[in-house]
Amino acid sequence: MNRRPYLWLAAAAALAVAVSACDTSPSSGGGSAGKALIAEPTTGVTFSEDFNPYDTNSVTSSMGTRTMVNEPLVEYNQLDATDAGTHYWLATAYAFQNGGKDLQVTIRQNVKFNDGSAFGPADVAATFKGLENPKMDTTGVPPQASDPTMSGNTVTLHFKDAQYTGLFPILGNTYILKASVAAQIAANPTMTIANPIGTGPFMLKSYSSSLIKWKPNPNYWGGTPPESEIDTPSIATNAGASDALVSGQLDWAGNDIPNVYANYVNLNPLTNHAWFAPGSTVTLWFNLNPGNGGATGINEAAVRKAVSYAVDRNALAQLGESGYEQPASSTSALILPNQAAFMPTDGTYKNDLSISGSVPDAATAKAQNLPAGADVYDILTGAGWTAPASSRYNSGTGTYKSGGNCDGSNRSNCWTKGSKIIKFSVYDPVPFSDYWENAALMSQELQPLGMDVTTKPAQGYSDWNTNITSQPSQWQTAIHWGSGGSIPYTQYQNWLDNTDANSTAHFIGYSNPAAQSALTQYASTDPSNTATLYPIVQQLEKIMSTDVPEAPLLYGADWNVFSSAKYTGWPNQSHPYMNPSPSDPQMPYILMQLKPVA
Repeated sequence: MNRRPYLWLAAAAALAVAVSACDTSPSSGGGSAGKALIAEPTTGVTFSEDFNPYDTNSVTSSMGTRTMVNEPLVEYNQLDATDAGTHYWLATAYAFQNGGKDLQVTIRQNVKFNDGSAFGPADVAATFKGLENPKMDTTGVPPQASDPTMSGNTVTLHFKDAQYTGLFPILGNTYILKASVAAQIAANPTMTIANPIGTGPFMLKSYSSSLIKWKPNPNYWGGTPPESEIDTPSIATNAGASDALVSGQLDWAGNDIPNVYANYVNLNPLTNHAWFAPGSTVTLWFNLNPGNGGATGINEAAVRKAVSYAVDRNALAQLGESGYEQPASSTSALILPNQAAFMPTDGTYKNDLSISGSVPDAATAKAQNLPAGADVYDILTGAGWTAPASSRYNSGTGTYKSGGNCDGSNRSNCWTKGSKIIKFSVYDPVPFSDYWENAALMSQELQPLGMDVTTKPAQGYSDWNTNITSQPSQWQTAIHWGSGGSIPYTQYQNWLDNTDANSTAHFIGYSNPAAQSALTQYASTDPSNTATLYPIVQQLEKIMSTDVPEAPLLYGADWNVFSSAKYTGWPNQSHPYMNPSPSDPQMPYILMQLKPVA
């Protein structure tokens, strides 16, 4: 399952306050001489003939193919926050003004849409004006103070707050529309678009419920794409994607392929490749909304903390993720070691999560050098919960063992508080074989510890996405990838900012004024001022650690399995020029770097 074609995708921005013009145009492969490239960003999506890039349930949003047609202003390598990771696209420069609240963007000239009409600043301004409608703003563009203004070849965006941390959603993840289309989507954000118009290297060739074909845009400003065609097939499961790769029916996949090295790479190491760059923190979402499907206990921070400490992350990593993703090791949920510089120097939150097994008792916590407070028994009894009647707790050694399995049939095997037990299901799509396996593992781990944890299957991405984002009565917890990024703000904003209607915090019903204040301070702080910035970040780390609105599980991979039989020039370990997954927003950048094999 590719972790990138999701709901809001906010990732790290380049950190410079002002950047001069630097033209990094696409590198054409020398004409459409190459064969059709078959790329499958994700599995389990129900195809529909709708290419609205701002409707999260359209096929192009669900499959992560939006930017093949509707490009961003800047292509950011989300694995590299330095200037080297910034590639100007429909913009050629940008600069902050007014203390970071205004962003002036210089627009590339001599660009056309795929229908032959001219592209210009008015189209950019109209796109951002449309995003003032929060129902259209599904990609995380921050609130604007007023309409964009134009002067010559520049567009100035006016935001309510400083946006030093917001460059990726603004410049890197906004899909630029033709002005007339932007106005239509702003009026009806879920309108169906059967023939998408954009500036991207490809345009729609044909649609069927099992295969979408894209052809080169003859008006593309970056030159002729090297691929003669891009095919996007509908594949139901990760196992199906594995079979398609082995049979040569798929060239590029964004999936956790079971035993990918034995089943694919090692069959032909010269052409078969995999690179899983660590790009986010996978968490367990807790649905805290009223009417959350009947879950009990998880509305308490102590219960969420106990659940987090009790999960066997090593089992999730090795069994659920085949060892391709590593266990999360910090309650801060920072992506480590990438973001270690933001951790407190006294070692707080460093390795304070178990990665080698469940931690139900103080003795085990001590043996694993975990901090005080990692004892599930003490956490729950301290919050007024009564241990299972059949449990055995030795106060001398601090060891705790439950006497039975809490499956709801016998309350004596469960933690209780008044009339309640700790009870919830983990809701994820069956086609996401890794997440579905991890959901089952958590149930197997937590029931013997006195928590009634079960699994609830979603049949595919579309129904799952709809329910977790808009139907809180239909789910209780869910395993979900993070927003990624090279700076902590990216994931923290998504997890903690309830004012953003497209954030995880909004979906799970979590609100914390202290988190909102810290996020506002973070966004308005010049990143070069680390003496001010780091304490703000550490406030957010403390909130994640103590309140646990989402429990960190794994360091999520940017799934990427590919064949060099038809094309070379892929991003890989030795040449990590871009987040390698076959999905938005990096698709046009990667496709224009590839070279056909003669």
